[in-house]
Amino acid sequence: MDRLIVVGVCLIILVVLNSSAYGDDGATMNAADLKSENLCRQCSKCESRKCPPNEDYPHMTAFDDSLIAAALQSDYVPLSDRGIYAVPNIKGGQSTEYNAYFGWNSSSGSASGYHRFSNYMDKCSKGQSYLTVDEHGKVSLRSLSSLHSLGDADWKSVNPPKKLNHHGFRFWVSHSTGKCLSVFGGKSTKRKLGVDDCKFDGSNLAQLFAFRFHYHKAFCCCGIHNN
Repeated sequence: MDRLIVVGVCLIILVVLNSSAYGDDGATMNAADLKSENLCRQCSKCESRKCPPNEDYPHMTAFDDSLIAAALQSDYVPLSDRGIYAVPNIKGGQSTEYNAYFGWNSSSGSASGYHRFSNYMDKCSKGQSYLTVDEHGKVSLRSLSSLHSLGDADWKSVNPPKKLNHHGFRFWVSHSTGKCLSVFGGKSTKRKLGVDDCKFDGSNLAQLFAFRFHYHKAFCCCGIHNN
């Protein structure tokens, strides 16, 4: 009987320890150790002493809930890479290896109906932070002053069919090419964004994107993050 009691106590202790090490969704929590050596090693100049509200710079997600990330918005994308990718959806604080950072700043012209997206995290590239597409269909971060036409940075929102018109999903149509922002690369971990002929019937789910505010502990600057 004594032996059974000892075994029972040990099991209770294990359950308590396990529940304290994991969050509600089962992800390992390392809130006290949240840091990003990649971020601080690549860009140590900070423009803020505290993070703005999460809703000011939301993350963009694809239809499959992958995170749309560019330079310094994810540990998957280094500062030197001007491309834009769909990467695994990892919230800040859930991984000791990868972190999620603040996302995209959106500005719109009420008259034109087009939006421009700039990468809030990319503070070291002298303005090369706008989501653009060139005449070859290459999507990348560039400065407005470098563009042949400002239409290369303009994107128009189009609602999907009713069956897909939920959770804020939209098509984003390029002003200059008339094509839709799209994810390429199949099921690979890091997939590149480009443009493709729009499938407004919803037959290409890789053309649907939404902005999200549910990330906790997202970085906005080197060593500074929101709770």
